[in-house]
Amino acid sequence: MTHSKSLPPPRNSNTISSSSLAPPPPYSEDIERGVTETSSLYPVTQFQGKLQSESMLAPYQAEQSPNTRSLSAYRYQSRSASSSCKTLRTILVFSIVAIIFTLYLHERMKNQLILDGLTWTELTASNRCLRYGTREYSALLRGVPNDEDGVQWCKGKKITIHGIHFKKPAHCTIDVDKSGTSRVYGHWIVESKEPSCRTVWEDFRDKARLSSFSLGCAAKGSKYRRIEAHMGNHQPPWDNWREMCSTTPADYGGHHFDRPDSCDWSFFGGVTGVWFLKDESC
Repeated sequence: MTHSKSLPPPRNSNTISSSSLAPPPPYSEDIERGVTETSSLYPVTQFQGKLQSESMLAPYQAEQSPNTRSLSAYRYQSRSASSSCKTLRTILVFSIVAIIFTLYLHERMKNQLILDGLTWTELTASNRCLRYGTREYSALLRGVPNDEDGVQWCKGKKITIHGIHFKKPAHCTIDVDKSGTSRVYGHWIVESKEPSCRTVWEDFRDKARLSSFSLGCAAKGSKYRRIEAHMGNHQPPWDNWREMCSTTPADYGGHHFDRPDSCDWSFFGGVTGVWFLKDESC
């Protein structure tokens, strides 16, 4: 029997002998042994574990899905209703504020129109001076609507008297004539230094010098000298002599006095102002 001797393959041949093959990998051995068990090529990650747990819970979740959907729908409806309520409240508050602001503007415009239609007429100076350089003035308010309170409008009407601006009268009065017609008057105290209300001090004298005992002093050892003067430009019987005397300033001996220290009145001498000046010789 002739045994054929295997010849080595040619150098340029693609044939590979079994003796030169590398050992098969493990999975190839499993296939040759008929092992059918499969295993993952890479370790199970945390994400894959989560997917497996979710797949296990899928039947339970499928059973609970109707209730879950109902609960989700209820929560969605609740949120929608709450959002709608907030929107409605916002719109309501905005509407109320807009209405109040509109009413305020309307009332303000109405009041301004009434004020613009009011006028002061018959401005009259009082015969009586209230104090030095001060007189009371009054005027009649016209243009008040029949359904409005004239006194209230009188208290807010401006006027200018002798270049002095007044935002409102000092007080308001109502005068009703015989026919029943009421008239509203405003009254102002005007410090305009009118000549008729500017009383002056005249004929300063050291009355104490007439006495040989005091030698011009108010009293012996008092260290004060008594000076007197007559008040001129007084308008009796309207002017109050006490008010005029106590507010009339004076200049004497290089000194300025806002008012006398005291005031006297006599039937023949009229109004007299008295000052006490410091005098160490007394």
